[in-house]
Amino acid sequence: MRDARRAAWIAALLTAVVSPPLRAEIYQWTDPEGRVHFTESLDRVPPAQRAAAMRDARKEGAPDSPVQTFSAPAASPSASRGAHLARELRIPFQREGSLMRVTVRLNDVLNAPFYVDTGASGIALPTQIAERLGLHAGPETPQVRVSTANGPVLRPVFRLDSVELGGARVEGLEATLNPTMEVGLLGGTFFNNFVYRVDAAESVITLAPNEQMRGGLDASGWRARFRELSDPLARLDAHLAPENALPGSERELLERRRAELRAALDALELEANRKGVPQAWRQ
Repeated sequence: MRDARRAAWIAALLTAVVSPPLRAEIYQWTDPEGRVHFTESLDRVPPAQRAAAMRDARKEGAPDSPVQTFSAPAASPSASRGAHLARELRIPFQREGSLMRVTVRLNDVLNAPFYVDTGASGIALPTQIAERLGLHAGPETPQVRVSTANGPVLRPVFRLDSVELGGARVEGLEATLNPTMEVGLLGGTFFNNFVYRVDAAESVITLAPNEQMRGGLDASGWRARFRELSDPLARLDAHLAPENALPGSERELLERRRAELRAALDALELEANRKGVPQAWRQ
């Protein structure tokens, strides 16, 4: 019984924070006028079309309407990192049924259409836009699990140098590659950096500085990310103390896991530095 409990405890340490997060699927539906819409929130799909949207969530392909992108001259990136907004901005959007369409500048070189969904978890990047940015999924590309109507699937994830909307700029955001879309989706990891409101009557999004957020997360969100790594690392440090007699194979396995956790924690520290996260948010 003791050996079984010990094996379970070791397994828990080895699997800590290795399961990638679930992200919402993109649901597609067509309004009575024939226009195609995308959203990460199933609640935004008309009730009569939800069943079909769930069935089609994993289908390949994209709407027939052409998507136009254009390249802009490369700008000198800012020396600072994170979200950049010194004043309130009013950004017009184009209405497409219940959706808001804007033009987003990516990596200082490419302008592309995106739908705004402040309730979405992150950024969804169509394949053709990723390719225009020189982003190609390969065996070494990180992946995340995406929750779909037919179960979780793996999707490639890329880190963007910058995402800019009407002068509001955030650097170092992740974007999930979605091959079923031609129009991107701009969600919470961008908008959570700002205080935002939507004026539907004037078709304008207003963004203002938000000092309570860094990189799309508040203080509790950053603390949770650090604890996901530091807590299991502390447990491993205690278990691997020299005075604890462990079988050689077990110690070797746990030492490798400890090294992985330390590397992940170092990477998180660098990310927090880039995004200007206060030290108090890392404890």
